[in-house]
Formats: sequence, structure tokens, C-alpha cells
Amino acid sequence: MHRLVGSAAALALLGVVPASPAASATNSGAFALPARLAAPHTPTGAAASASSPNWVGYAVNTSVRAGSYTSVQASWTQPAVDCSHGDGTVVFWVGLDGWGDTAVEQDGTQAKCAGGVAGYSAWWEIYPTNSITAYPDTIAPGDQLTAKVIFSALTGYELYLSDATQGWTEDASHTGAAGAANSSAEIVAETPGSGSTLADLPDFGSVAFTGGQINGAPVADSGALGINLVRNNNTLATTSDLTGGTDFTIEWKQNS
Repeated sequence: MHRLVGSAAALALLGVVPASPAASATNSGAFALPARLAAPHTPTGAAASASSPNWVGYAVNTSVRAGSYTSVQASWTQPAVDCSHGDGTVVFWVGLDGWGDTAVEQDGTQAKCAGGVAGYSAWWEIYPTNSITAYPDTIAPGDQLTAKVIFSALTGYELYLSDATQGWTEDASHTGAAGAANSSAEIVAETPGSGSTLADLPDFGSVAFTGGQINGAPVADSGALGINLVRNNNTLATTSDLTGGTDFTIEWKQNS
């Protein structure tokens, strides 16, 4: 994935570093996962008014204090993609880092339209140590998912992803990569990229993130920014204001 780079006052889109081929998706059509995900322009502005060419959701960054964020979590229902509007890829994830440093620790799900056919998968990534990698589990639209990324100085990063509908849980600890500073946290949907090229955003309708927490407290307490996905002056997806400090909805918009 692209990383979010620079301070909140400096916008810069970083090209994706090439990575080894990722594992293919385990669901219908064995859709390949992207080599890695992408970071947006550093968002600026008030909640739900910041913009990025590839992120939509909520993110927070503290560039002056490494170690500020040690956990992030949220739940969502996996949306279906309507491939009648064209091909594209969208991923839904929670993570630490990725904005203002050279590492990222994240996991979530993917929905992809390829040749008019939809495919779904679950994945994790610790960049640059591990490229985005598929979990060996099946997911489908309507599945109830919970994701967490937790840092411990003793055990490293715990990547937790659970599908209550399918009845599986992935929960493992991984050593952090060089450059990991724990200086940002994210709950977002994203169009992944390769180099400076970003995937098209397929029609996923809407997705509601619930129970969002950063450092064990509601997302709102962290001062996270709401980010809309705007590319080439077109608003492709928007995020709502926070409800109860923890919940928000992302909506796909028809590209005009």
C-alpha cells in the first residue's frame, strides 16, 4: 500500500516500493492481492473534510512523538461489490504506522472486481518485512469482521482478524519492521496501488465501521481526521462524522 508521508502541512504521494509477489486470494476466482497498499496525501482539514486520492475513513498522526499509538481496532460487515460499474479493488483495514514513517502494520479484507466478476479475501501486512499476504480463510459479503493491531514491547505486533460469520480467527504476533515508530493509526478503506498508479474504486455501496478505538479509547478522543477519497477532482467515496465517538460510515459515490 502507499504510505502516508510527511507532516500534516506537507502533501506528498509516495510511490509504492516493489515487493515480492503476494499470495493469491483464497476466495472465488483466486484474485491476487496487491503487492502492497498505498498511503494518501497527508490529509489536512477538519473531520470528514480532509481528502486523499486513495484513503477514506479516519486516521491520526503524531509526527513529533514516536510511540504515540499502540493499538487500533474496529468491526465492519463485509460489503459486496457491484461489478457492473467496472473493475477495481478496495481494501478495508485497521493499522498502525503508514503515515509519517517507513513502516506499516495492518490487516483487513479485500473486495475486487476483475473481468466483471467479484472476489473477496482477507490479508495482513507488515511492511517492509512482509508484503501483503492472504490469510487461508474464506470470506463473503455480509460477514461480520473485527480487526485489531496491538503493539507490545515484549511480543511485537499482534495482528488479529476474526470472521464471526464464517467462524474463524487469525491471531498472531509478528516482529515489527525497521522504521516502525507507532506514530499513526488508521481505520480506512483504500484503493491499493502499484508504483504511482492507483486501482479504480469498485462500487461497494457503503460500509459501516463500528466500535472504533485507538489506544483503547474512542476514535474521537485521538483527534483523528475524517478523510474523503477525492481523485482528479472527483469525489469517489466519503466518510461520515463519528457517532458516539466510535462509529462511522463510508459511502461509495458514482464517479462523475
